[in-house]
Amino acid sequence: MKKLAFPIIAFSVLGLVSLFVPITNGSMFKVFLEFDKFRLLLMVAAFAVPAAAAVMALRATRPESWHGIAALAGFAVATVKAELWSLVSNITNLPLAMLLLTVAILGGVLCSLIGVASEPKS
Repeated sequence: MKKLAFPIIAFSVLGLVSLFVPITNGSMFKVFLEFDKFRLLLMVAAFAVPAAAAVMALRATRPESWHGIAALAGFAVATVKAELWSLVSNITNLPLAMLLLTVAILGGVLCSLIGVASEPKS
């Protein structure tokens, strides 16, 4: 997990940044804040948890399996709340903010999965 901690942090930060990239109605953060505060809270938490787990994995003296599982769980929540399946099916028509969000979630899930799978079993 330590090897993949920096990419997981990068994808988490990219996901958080994508919420603030301007779109036609301001930003996704502004739209979620106005219409769906619970979804906004879940999206922010879904990107903050993997980043925190990756930082803890960097600071740990020995690798723990829960670091990768927590990161994967955070990106799984982001996948469901962003309805990634509909974003990927229309990827050529997405605005920049949604494209960054899609890349952040897909990259984060992939890195977290590899981190969980490559963790030594004890």
